[in-house]
Amino acid sequence: MNRRTFLKNASASGMVLMAPLSLSLSSTASAATDLSPVGQYFVFAHLGGGWEPTTFCNPHGNKLRSTVGVELGKQASQVRNAGSPVNRFPASAIRRAQDIYAGTSSIDADLKYAPYLGTFNQAGAAGELDDDSANQGLTSAHIQQILSGELVADLLTAAPSAGFSWQGTKTVAQISVNARAIIEGTVTTIELGAIATDELVDRNLALNGTQMAANLFVYDAFVCLHADQLRVLNGVDNRTNSHDTGTMYADTGSMSAGYPDFSALYAAVQGADRPLAWMTDGRGNDEPAGLVARSAAADANFFGILGNPTNDMVEPFANALDIAQTKRSQLQASQENLPLRSQYRSQLYLVRDQGLEFAGVAAQISDPVAGSPADLIRLAAGGSGTRNHMRIGAAGFSTGMASSMQVGFGGFDTHGDHDNSHYPRIRTVLSDLHYLFQALEVYGVRQQTTVVVGSDFGRTPWYNDGDGKDHWAVTSYMLLGNGVAGGTAVNATNGLIEALNVDPVSMTPVASGGVKMTATHLHAEMRKLALIDSHPFALRFPLEAEEIPIFG
Repeated sequence: MNRRTFLKNASASGMVLMAPLSLSLSSTASAATDLSPVGQYFVFAHLGGGWEPTTFCNPHGNKLRSTVGVELGKQASQVRNAGSPVNRFPASAIRRAQDIYAGTSSIDADLKYAPYLGTFNQAGAAGELDDDSANQGLTSAHIQQILSGELVADLLTAAPSAGFSWQGTKTVAQISVNARAIIEGTVTTIELGAIATDELVDRNLALNGTQMAANLFVYDAFVCLHADQLRVLNGVDNRTNSHDTGTMYADTGSMSAGYPDFSALYAAVQGADRPLAWMTDGRGNDEPAGLVARSAAADANFFGILGNPTNDMVEPFANALDIAQTKRSQLQASQENLPLRSQYRSQLYLVRDQGLEFAGVAAQISDPVAGSPADLIRLAAGGSGTRNHMRIGAAGFSTGMASSMQVGFGGFDTHGDHDNSHYPRIRTVLSDLHYLFQALEVYGVRQQTTVVVGSDFGRTPWYNDGDGKDHWAVTSYMLLGNGVAGGTAVNATNGLIEALNVDPVSMTPVASGGVKMTATHLHAEMRKLALIDSHPFALRFPLEAEEIPIFG
């Protein structure tokens, strides 16, 4: 099969292999001698459009910005949009991860998250904001009772208040089953019973009698299951309000054009000729800088075709063909002068040489044993292109075909009707991240994988006239998995969501001196974590930043 036919078939099947733009760089790309798994993997998730961290991992409450400004000692003229709150929920509704996490790991008290829309009241009975009783919606204790409830089919009945004990009424294992049912969507309804009739005041709650939709508690389920893996960086200055510049900066750590995404850089170092070296769905910055080809696999059946395109031939003919193909490959390789053509030819021959491993991946993905973990994770992906991308990437990690993955989420540019749009988008991200962890677990690479979640920038800490939020340079990143000090948060914003400098050792905010976190700091530390900071490819795209313990 010549290169043109190969690429034509790849395109028809849903696999996209695009040539890098720079011939000079690709000609020196690293080569993998075989398909041995690399042992360390990275996933970068880009939330396109500019996400709003105070809607999840950097909650602040509904005090008017004018009030916050006074508390910070600012003049009225120094506070923009003084008549708006940062969030619609009161501070009394903010939840601590350590109160919801079900497990034995230590969780910092500073790791907090927002309540989901519909589980809190926005003001007190007289319209007052942010007093201790303004919420009167679901508290952390109520969330514990929900997670400790009785699960029957698609109904989860919350544990009653009388005699309730967190991680006592139900075991950690039982609580985790309930949390998974919520985040995986197998439970649809929460029955609150007496909690609804005796303990809640319904001003803005999404109550239907004594019941609520289970998907209102995905935030809580995610924290319950994964808080020990999560480190939050609040107060990262992405230094721009531009989508293009912010996307490039978030994914590369540089505002200079032509830098590779970290995930592409890592894939190139680990072997650009791996069949799916850099798995990318084309969202986010999507820049390989000529170091590695883009690979997106939408149809796992194509793996088997690439690995063994003549698998229906009888043995004698197949053996003869193998000998002829080997001689022809050697001749073509000796005559090949163009670096890109040579790289692609080597990549295809590597696939053919490792045909058994390729066939194994094809079996795992396209036709797993019924009822096996691989089959269940395939079914759980449903028709989601994002989840199938994650699943195939995880399989690629486990077999050495891939070493990194870029995945994107859209819909975060919420200039209007922010709350009704943004909360569901974050919920989708958390559900898909949970799916990613499941897929990594199935393929045996979860403990070796680091996940980074970032965005173009943040959103304004106030609402505009259309109840939307506009662009704001200060943002947050979420780090999870291998090499991450989980259960921790760096809270480097004040009540007006202005970035604060941090001590370069303790990572706590300081009044003077210190360092302001940027995406450059993050990427410089990612390169060190990945052990590629001194590789020639990394040195070709230098990053200058102070050394700070971004990953803890």
